[in-house]
Amino acid sequence: MRSLVLEPGRRSAIGSLMKLAKAIRKQAQTAERVASATADAIVADEMRSLARAFRSQAEVLKKKEKKKKKPSRPG
Repeated sequence: MRSLVLEPGRRSAIGSLMKLAKAIRKQAQTAERVASATADAIVADEMRSLARAFRSQAEVLKKKEKKKKKPSRPG
């Protein structure tokens, strides 16, 4: 997986979580493909479990990004 080092002068937080979430979703797709292609039932189950874990983590990152973008209300 590529490093998410940002270029100087760019806003560090904007979009970085979404890029990471996208990369994690891609890993989930890869795990699903491997699960479908393997003949070993135990390995296939583990890869499907890994794919679910990747998707859950991507969803957490997506929620964090949305929360960060949400403007705070003046108190």
